[in-house]
Amino acid sequence: MASLISIVPHISDAANNMGSYRVLRGRVNGLGNPPDERLMPYLEQAGLGSAALIRTFDLRYDLISALVERWRPETYTFHFPCGECTVTLEDVAVQLGLPIDGSPVTGVSAIADPFTLCQSY
Repeated sequence: MASLISIVPHISDAANNMGSYRVLRGRVNGLGNPPDERLMPYLEQAGLGSAALIRTFDLRYDLISALVERWRPETYTFHFPCGECTVTLEDVAVQLGLPIDGSPVTGVSAIADPFTLCQSY
């Protein structure tokens, strides 16, 4: 465990103290046009209407940079001084206002039995 957490001063220390630090540069592509109005009743019924209407968002590149430095691909988690954590489905659901209860929503695919596949995941 000790080898996974670096003792070197972290980028978040510089950000908190308003010091100079390296920050990732971000590029956000336009999200395009809103969904077709004919699709909206179906998206609303599936509980995805609010997420489909997201057109803009603010990214904090300093915070993203701090998370990148704490990411450990060996364990697929972020390592912090207080412990480790990862992003869960519940985290995404809370941020985007998505329902995570009920049957999975799948589309047309070449998978013979998508319901079984979703249940196995």
